[in-house]
Amino acid sequence: MQAVEDKAVLSVDGEKPFYKNKNLLRLYLQMIPGTLIVSATMGYDGSMMNGIQAVDRWNIYFGYPTGSLLGIMNAILPLGAVFGIPLAAYISDHYGRRWAMTAGDIIMIIGAIIQTSSINIAMFLVSRFVIGFGLTIAGSSAPMLTAELAHPTSRTTITSMYNTLWYVGSIIAAWVTYGTFRINNDWSWRIPALLQMIPSIINIAGVWFLPESPRWLIGNERYDEAKQILIDTHGEGDPNSELVRLEFEEIRAAIQAEMALGKQSWGQLFNSPGNRYRTFLVLCCAYFPQWSGSGLVSYYLAPVLRTIGITSQERITLINGIIQIWNMIVSMIGANLVNRLGRRVIFVSSTSLMLLAMISWTISGSQYTMHGSGAAGSAVLFSLIFFMSAYNFCWNPLSVAYPVEILTFPIRAKGVSLLVGAVKSASFFNQFVNPIGLEKLQWKFYIVYCSWLGLVLAVVFFLFPETKGRTLEEIAVIFDKDFYKTEDVEKTVLEDDKSSEKNGNLTVETREKI
Repeated sequence: MQAVEDKAVLSVDGEKPFYKNKNLLRLYLQMIPGTLIVSATMGYDGSMMNGIQAVDRWNIYFGYPTGSLLGIMNAILPLGAVFGIPLAAYISDHYGRRWAMTAGDIIMIIGAIIQTSSINIAMFLVSRFVIGFGLTIAGSSAPMLTAELAHPTSRTTITSMYNTLWYVGSIIAAWVTYGTFRINNDWSWRIPALLQMIPSIINIAGVWFLPESPRWLIGNERYDEAKQILIDTHGEGDPNSELVRLEFEEIRAAIQAEMALGKQSWGQLFNSPGNRYRTFLVLCCAYFPQWSGSGLVSYYLAPVLRTIGITSQERITLINGIIQIWNMIVSMIGANLVNRLGRRVIFVSSTSLMLLAMISWTISGSQYTMHGSGAAGSAVLFSLIFFMSAYNFCWNPLSVAYPVEILTFPIRAKGVSLLVGAVKSASFFNQFVNPIGLEKLQWKFYIVYCSWLGLVLAVVFFLFPETKGRTLEEIAVIFDKDFYKTEDVEKTVLEDDKSSEKNGNLTVETREKI
């Protein structure tokens, strides 16, 4: 089927923006607490750990952790997330996206309570492992439900916004720690630790106001429920909506063809050239941003700032708070420009700028170390902010949205679970190594990131396909051209379309809107 360019401002009838369509406006507003808020939990964690590393009471309580000990205190959370991968995919596939999010939220709330109550390092480590375990279960289903409920013309923008809410949690944590570091007792760090459960509580309250994924319902042969959801959300309540009819038949034909390949299993991620290509790109979207240098700012801003002479609790927590606000602004701009600029343009241009910023960061860091120049220290801070701006314009919105849209329904739950788990495994290594590298190598450690970013740029330029202007089902053709030809999937869908046209229920204009 011919795809047209996505236009995020279009609604079902193609004439008015979604915010003037009460059905879509209600759906997207419900997504804020229902799915998007899940991303805020991870953002809160990174900024909280950044902030409390600058809090004297936390350092005194845990004996001023540095090097490998500080690394494992951060890295234990992503390690827990890796262990949550199999359960995340199982719950999402068998019980639906909403139950998976609920289960993950409950586990994260338990982890936050243990974290707040920690009386020693061991208890603190256990709490963070538990939070990570729950985060994979909730975090793998939230972007899937977002993408599978969103209208085709605004799907990419809404899904891209998922990861930008990482900074909502990050901003809250940054300013909470800025306010609580003045408390002259252990609540200076226990209050930020306790508030980490807030996004999970909001998500539990909000997710059940959302319908279940129509694609999940169709995959489980609950066709009437799925069609009604599409009518309510995309068809403005019109049971005779031409667009809903086309969308439903396209989804059903694609899922039936994909499911006909055999029983769902983790092996499906590798059982065809198309799926191997998808899995490769999923892993790229996990490891590339995590190993690009963003972890230096997300979890180790305080040690980085200390290398250029910024040591005050107040200045570090203040800079952390300001940077998080700026990061969210840039990431939201990037999310809203994805459909206009296309994925490849953003991937290539932003990664190029990240490489340039990291080179500048390395050079200015070396100058500060050798000469102690205030100008060099300011250049490091500028390079850091410029690097994160380029990162957030691209990798923050697209590192989740891109994998979700390239994965087909039978492997989407497992693929997104793999994505979340791979992100956390990369983060585990990154967060464990970063403090050691900063401590032992100082500015020379940044050279590693310069080399890595050169490789990332080459891969995204040559191997990342453009998916702009296609529905989830149409994107599958990019990866599975041979399969769709041999299995006559397109023929099946076209026959359904002809049948609809014969009955007067489908127009060319409707096809173009999807």
